[in-house]
Amino acid sequence: MEVHVYQHGESDEAAKEAKLSYKEAMTRRRNRMQEIQDLKNNRLVGESHQGTLSIRSQPAGDYGNYVKETVEAENADREFLIGHEAEEKSVPIDDVRRMQWRHWQRKSFPGEWIELEGDQPDTYKWAQKEGASEAEEPSEAVE
Repeated sequence: MEVHVYQHGESDEAAKEAKLSYKEAMTRRRNRMQEIQDLKNNRLVGESHQGTLSIRSQPAGDYGNYVKETVEAENADREFLIGHEAEEKSVPIDDVRRMQWRHWQRKSFPGEWIELEGDQPDTYKWAQKEGASEAEEPSEAVE
């Protein structure tokens, strides 16, 4: 007995759908770029060690809901893109998260919240970025 398995166009359709979803996620991120920067400038959100945004201070009322919804939408697109990159490059998703974390640390402006490695292994701490090229030094007041 012989068994022949044929796949008719499914992989092409899946590839097209993935490509479209990727482009859509990139477009949504590009369209909300200024909103995210405004939230960072107002010190409401920061870049977490997961390669996603984290709400540092959520305002009350409608504006607080807007902040939450905007961060959730951004993180959904970031998660999709992180997963897409991990799959495309055949690397563990945690490696891509780490690369994205470092990327967003470097791109952050002075005063923005970033998550840094803590003093103990697998711990993290929040700090405001001090210098333009600095990615790993916390902001500490000198007294």
